[in-house]
Amino acid sequence: MLEILGLDHSGEGAYLALVDNPALTMDELHSRTGIDPAALGAALVRLEDHGLISRMPGRPVRYSALPPEPAVEVLLLSRERDIQRMRALAQRLAERHRKARVGPDSTSLIEVIVGQDGVARCGQQLFRRAEREIRGIDAPPYAQTSTGERVNSSRNIGGRRVRSRFIHARATLTQPGATERIERDIAAGEEVRFLPESPMKMIIADDQAGLIPLLATPQVLDACILVHPSALLDALSTLFETLWQRAQPFVPDQGTNGAGEFISEEERRIVSLLAMGLPDEAIARQLEIGHRTVQRRIQALLLRLGATSRFQAGVLAARRGWWNPDEAEAPC
Repeated sequence: MLEILGLDHSGEGAYLALVDNPALTMDELHSRTGIDPAALGAALVRLEDHGLISRMPGRPVRYSALPPEPAVEVLLLSRERDIQRMRALAQRLAERHRKARVGPDSTSLIEVIVGQDGVARCGQQLFRRAEREIRGIDAPPYAQTSTGERVNSSRNIGGRRVRSRFIHARATLTQPGATERIERDIAAGEEVRFLPESPMKMIIADDQAGLIPLLATPQVLDACILVHPSALLDALSTLFETLWQRAQPFVPDQGTNGAGEFISEEERRIVSLLAMGLPDEAIARQLEIGHRTVQRRIQALLLRLGATSRFQAGVLAARRGWWNPDEAEAPC
């Protein structure tokens, strides 16, 4: 329990015995704890050095526990300083690691990460190191560690005050469990928007590091480029913000999943054509109905879906099972 303070089993046993008693001699401590006298003597020296106990005046020597709260607080502050030094060392080692993996004609601004597990763990590190904001574009295929753990923002950010914004491709909605996963992320504070298609996958942490696939359209996510502060990282950041402005906000389902809802074949085709970006006139020609009729049907569908835009109507309709994006018919 107290190993975080640097105490071993003997030290912990002796300290707890002293906390529970006013003052004890070595013999009394031995009889209460059963700790070997040699180990007990060494443990008492360490407890004194840590400022957890003190010797009482007189003979025989008696030991007493100092008030635990201030004593433990001092030790914790010392541990925090050790942690800060280790973090600084980790950064220096990371820089040496990066320099050792670039060629003589390369720069240290990028680093190639290979292996599915390596890519997944690199993504997790970006989530965990972010202090202000994590941004990303997500689309299949998804990174996954060798233990089966998915790279997920809400899981790796936890309760930290880190803003999380992610753009998803429409194809994400066809993945099993995607809607539930996205809604869990939103409930955890993530901001989510959708685009008909995503140009690439990426993660950006605090404008300090970015992760993008090595290939434009990978079948398996087993090679990525880690981008350090540079003009390339600035360009990735600008790309994300441009796409974020164009993307449509995700509206979580308000308690209905479409079960038992009636939708006609004509309404299904309207939703499909809407999501493909066709204007009202083109939809009217496709369905061979009047322009005003199409406008009335579209407004009614937007109202039923609770959508504020045409693309959002397509997303929500797909979630309710009104149409399948992969089976959308092309206009004639």
